[in-house]
Amino acid sequence: MKIKELLQKDLNNEQKLALEQVLNLSRPEIIINKEKELTEEEYKEYKRINEELEKGKPIQYILNKANFYGNDFYINNNVLIPRPETEVLIEKTNNLIKKHFNKNNINIIDIGTGSGVIAITLKLLNKNYNITATDISKEAITVARENCKKHSTDIKLVNTNLYEGINDRFDVVISNPPYIDINSNQIEQKVKENEPHLALFAKKEGLYYYEKILSNIKDILTKNYIIAFEIGENQGKKIERIANKYLNNAKIEVQKDYNGYDRYIFIIGKNE
Repeated sequence: MKIKELLQKDLNNEQKLALEQVLNLSRPEIIINKEKELTEEEYKEYKRINEELEKGKPIQYILNKANFYGNDFYINNNVLIPRPETEVLIEKTNNLIKKHFNKNNINIIDIGTGSGVIAITLKLLNKNYNITATDISKEAITVARENCKKHSTDIKLVNTNLYEGINDRFDVVISNPPYIDINSNQIEQKVKENEPHLALFAKKEGLYYYEKILSNIKDILTKNYIIAFEIGENQGKKIERIANKYLNNAKIEVQKDYNGYDRYIFIIGKNE
C-alpha cells in the first residue's frame, strides 16, 4: 500500500501521528513522499496502532511519546498526558520570575512532577534555574528521570509525598496537583479509563492537595516567593481562601486559560 492510499482515507490527527511514527517522517515529508510504498512491517505496525486507538487507548500512551512546549517527552500510563494548559502555566510563571527576581540562580520546586515536563521545560528555558522535582509515585520518578536524560537536564528528583523531607528553601513553588473531585462524574471516559487516578483525583472537592501544600509551605519558602498552581475551573476563589489562611499579605491572582476558564492561581509575597 502506498502512503497516498492511506491519506485518501481522511485520517484523523491521531492516525496521522501514527503514520509519522511508523514512517519516521514529519507530516510535510509524508506529503512529499506520498508515492512511497509501505513495507509489510510498516503497514503491520500502523494497523496495530490503529487497533489500539479503536480500543480507546490514547495515542500518546501507544507511542510512549507526547509533545510539550515544542519538545518530545517519553510517557507511559504511570503519568498524565501533558496538556497545552500546563504550557501556559510555565510561560506565565517564567515571566513572573523574570519580573520579580533580579538574580539568575532561582531555586524552584515542582511538586508532583509526573513525567517531569514542568521542571524540564523550566530548566530548558533557563539553565541557571536550580530545580527540585518531587513525586509520590516511584514509577513517575522513573519516567521523569528518563526525560531528564533525554533532554540533558540536571534536576534533583525526589520520591516523596509533596515536599516531605525536603530541607531546602525555594523562591518558586510550582505544581499541577490532582484537582478533580474524587466524586466527580464530569471527567472524560477516555481519561478516566487510561490515565493514573493518583494524578487526577483529590478529596475535599478536589482541594485536598492545595491545602496540604499550602498548610506548611512557609517552611520551604525563601523571603520573597512565587507560588504557581494549575487549578480546576471552579476552584479559584476556594484556593484563594485557603492561601489567605496560611499566608499573610500575599498578592493572589486567578488567571484564565485560552478558553476563558479559571486555570491558574499565582501567589506572590514575602515569607515573614
